[in-house]
Amino acid sequence: MPYIKRGLLSMTTLGLLIMPNLANAHLMVAEHGTLNFVDSNVFIVLSIPMSAFKGVDEDKDGKVSIVEFNAHKKQISKRVKKNVYLADHQYKFIIDGLLLNPEASHTHKSDNIDQVTITGRYSLASKLTKVNFNVKLFSNNEHKQHYQITAINKTQKLTHQFELTPTSPFSKVF
Repeated sequence: MPYIKRGLLSMTTLGLLIMPNLANAHLMVAEHGTLNFVDSNVFIVLSIPMSAFKGVDEDKDGKVSIVEFNAHKKQISKRVKKNVYLADHQYKFIIDGLLLNPEASHTHKSDNIDQVTITGRYSLASKLTKVNFNVKLFSNNEHKQHYQITAINKTQKLTHQFELTPTSPFSKVF
């Protein structure tokens, strides 16, 4: 009997991992993000408004459904990798292990996707690399044209909070 329970649990877990699901609880507050520096790695969580991704709303109804999101997932990933990055004076660091988490709007009580929370990791040349954080994905909606970012390096006991906007799309981190 314990084997049956373990098998059922394994199948349920696998099913949850495979299914494209819509997050009910937000992983990150809208238009906010964190950069967590650990040795020569930087782990990112960033909530980006869906309206920052042009061409995803196929039926032009002003909303992005899970079907539209899934149809454009590769395109969204490419845009994130190109437009959300760390850079030093000679190199652009691209996100590794990118995960896209679509999130429905709680205010409109619908299954339409309002935000996509990205998670991933940047690998720096060394833990002493000084970098700028760059975001070039902004909504046309004036109220969603900013990102509040918190960068943390627990080892060096450093915290830096900053805002990115279309007119100031990057900031030195530490």
